[in-house]
Amino acid sequence: MYKPIDSYRYTEYKYTGSGSRQIVMSGGLKWYGGFTIGYTSAPYKPGNATFNLGGKYETLMFVLGHENFGRGAGGTGIDTDPRIVTVYADGRKIMDEVVYPYSVPKRIRLNIKGVNELKFALVKGNGQIGFGEATLWTAGQTPMETGNIISKKPATIELMKDLQPYFQNNKMVSVSPKGKSNNITINGKNYSYGLSVNMERAIVGSNPGWTYFNLRGQYSKLSFVVGPLNSSRSGNGKGWITVKADDKIIYELEMTYEDIAKVVTLDIPGCNMLSFQSEQIEGSMNAGIANIMAYPEGVSPKVEAGTASTVDSRLKSLPDVCKLISNIPPYTSLAQTEKQIYDGSSDYITFSMGGVRYSEGMVFYKKASVLNNETKSYAVFDLGNEFDYVSFTAGYIGKSGAMNSDMLRVYADDELVLEEQLIATYPNRDFTVPLKKCRKLRFETSGSSTLDVAAYGIADAVLYRGEPVKNDLFVHPKPECPYTVDLIDLGAPYIHYVSPMKQSNEGIFYDGSTQKKYFDLNGKRINKGFMLQTSVHFSLDYGPLSGTDGAAAGAIGGMAVGGVFVAGGVAVGGAVVGSTLIGAAALLMLAAGGEALENSCAAFNTYGEYNSVTFTVACYKPYIRPDDYKETLLIAADHKVKAKLALYETMEPQTITVPIDSCQQLMFWLANTDNWSGQYIFYDIKLSKEKAALNIPKDARLSDVVVTSPLWTEKVIKTEWQRPKSSGQREVDKFLSGVSNSYNQVKDMIKKGKPQYNIYTYYLETEAGQVCKAVNLKPVRGENFSSIVMEHKYCQRQLETLSKIKSDLVELPMMQASASLALPGLGFGAFSYGKIVKEGGKVFKECNDLVNEMYEEKLAETRFLESILNGAIDIDGKQSTEKTILCPLFKDEVPPTYELQLVKNFVMK
Repeated sequence: MYKPIDSYRYTEYKYTGSGSRQIVMSGGLKWYGGFTIGYTSAPYKPGNATFNLGGKYETLMFVLGHENFGRGAGGTGIDTDPRIVTVYADGRKIMDEVVYPYSVPKRIRLNIKGVNELKFALVKGNGQIGFGEATLWTAGQTPMETGNIISKKPATIELMKDLQPYFQNNKMVSVSPKGKSNNITINGKNYSYGLSVNMERAIVGSNPGWTYFNLRGQYSKLSFVVGPLNSSRSGNGKGWITVKADDKIIYELEMTYEDIAKVVTLDIPGCNMLSFQSEQIEGSMNAGIANIMAYPEGVSPKVEAGTASTVDSRLKSLPDVCKLISNIPPYTSLAQTEKQIYDGSSDYITFSMGGVRYSEGMVFYKKASVLNNETKSYAVFDLGNEFDYVSFTAGYIGKSGAMNSDMLRVYADDELVLEEQLIATYPNRDFTVPLKKCRKLRFETSGSSTLDVAAYGIADAVLYRGEPVKNDLFVHPKPECPYTVDLIDLGAPYIHYVSPMKQSNEGIFYDGSTQKKYFDLNGKRINKGFMLQTSVHFSLDYGPLSGTDGAAAGAIGGMAVGGVFVAGGVAVGGAVVGSTLIGAAALLMLAAGGEALENSCAAFNTYGEYNSVTFTVACYKPYIRPDDYKETLLIAADHKVKAKLALYETMEPQTITVPIDSCQQLMFWLANTDNWSGQYIFYDIKLSKEKAALNIPKDARLSDVVVTSPLWTEKVIKTEWQRPKSSGQREVDKFLSGVSNSYNQVKDMIKKGKPQYNIYTYYLETEAGQVCKAVNLKPVRGENFSSIVMEHKYCQRQLETLSKIKSDLVELPMMQASASLALPGLGFGAFSYGKIVKEGGKVFKECNDLVNEMYEEKLAETRFLESILNGAIDIDGKQSTEKTILCPLFKDEVPPTYELQLVKNFVMK
């Protein structure tokens, strides 16, 4: 072997036999007989080697590659910069190649006929360049390749099992039974060999990953399975998987964390360097590549490309009616909980939802973080196109610390098949959803960007081939339910929210199991009962719908006690718009933000066994000093308000009986209508299977409000009108000007004349047992009540304006007649202005009809307000005010119920 006449950073690998030292180059192979050239740093100086051949040779053959020193090739995979290598023959460049640390070695053949001086140089890059199997051939000799010669016909191989990668970074991990990662699960199927791909969110960059194989040109086709790894910490991620053959892209897949796995087949004829590469796009996810098969010429993959081949064959053997989670666990899921998926493996491993414990189901809970504002929580299943329906129970996870609303969405493949609002105060609800033989089933909740987030659950999920049928796959035994029972003996509340007591050591619930714990009510020990108290707090999560993806806060939906009711329209001032329970009609969600008014509630599971409840309620402790401010208490059965009553700090204990009609959920709801309330305790709570009528003591009654609107119909001038140019004819212009003025006045009155308030009527009982009413006017926008006196004056002014417009309109028909007679004087313009005059007459008629209609409606509104003001009375120590008028009922007016609040307990505004 020749010695260089000049060199720098040169290392010789002399071949003296099979025991000679070999050059270990990228590509996973070792080579005899050659040399390497490197570099020095600080300062950087690349290596070279110059040989004097004396013009004796015609051909030079060698293998060019990057030496593997654990820095790039075969090492950590962090060094991927190119190296430029040249060869000069007597000063003439005869080779100029780019070598990467991950490149497979390349066989080079150079014509060096008559060359004396041959120079090898590293021009650029920090690398160790190898020149293996370097052989010189004289004229007349036949050059032959040496080293690592392929001598037998290739067979089908599985990469990772039969061929290991030669270059890999830590974002792609090799999977094999004997490795650190000994298996992967893709869409619920286990694989023993493959690649585990990490596409986690990076603070900087896209977290690229790569793995390289040296196929040595022996294979023509490639197949593999690719899909997201089973994960309970997926992270709503997305990334790219790229396959390259000899550094040319032959396949790209944009993958999400919930994609269905697929089989990919590719043509790779003559490929030497095969690489799999990954790149994170958004969020975080982990993917898997498995069953990576390489086929020689003439052999075809045995699996069909696409998703059909990745179906778990076990699914076909499942019964036509079967449990979802214990048979088909989700392949990807995410929630910020210690445990999200409950597979029914033990009845002692459960979560509580709606007062029922479930051992098989899913918990959904997630809120935004500093690095990730994605709040969705989800679980995704691969059903293999086997099932037609799924049934399940959904509900609020009791005592999860917050009571925000949320939104549940269920997707069959990419089709939304269910979108349902989840409300913390709802009882558990059952759903049956069509699947249409989907492959992918996804359950998803929106979550919340607030600091406090409610948790919801899905339980008892059952799959069906064909139509759903009744089944006993999930059975939840009831406790013993005697004819009468103390509510608390039946079970503790599964929702109990008393915000002020979160940090308190004082109890808010006692189950009577010990005499040592009790409420002390003026010396009376009550060791079986619960407490409610409203509060006001400051929160950064301001806004009633903060972070709930538009999920509305309503819970009962404005149902009045005993069902929806309305009073006679005329008797209360106009068109009826419905009725509501002001301040707490719908069990509003606990406010989340700003100066937040927090309601207080307790919900119990009554198992559908009881028809009435009788309880006693008393003020346990006032907030500061006892006062007569009326708090609102709602009693709801399966989300229907059955009773509404007033609580106040100076009241005596009150005993109430409420019909609950075999409900599943019994709710006690203390609404925050103003500020902090006192602490109220509920005790002696007796359930009975006997039906009973509503019985509320007079001092605890609270009248519902009837909300109506003044008589008014929507109006619009159908004919558009713009003031025309002057015709020059006095009578014509006078008429057209009159039409224009009237048009603008009517249009303005349509806008200004519409009443901007609703009428709030409360029916009350006097101490003499008579019925009267209190009337407020509340702006359509705004919370403060309007002055009835001022609204009456405004109505009178509008009537005067309408009267003036009416008188102006009376003159227009005569003006139109005069204009028509004057048209001939316009000569050629008579025809065009004649059309305008005719159109003006049409506008006049419309305006006249609208003004008459507005006048009648405004007159009715004025008379209604006058009747309220003229009937104002002072009674039972309460005096009418500008904003609240007490007055007798109108003729033929009937209250919606005779369970009315006493006048003396009504709060005047």
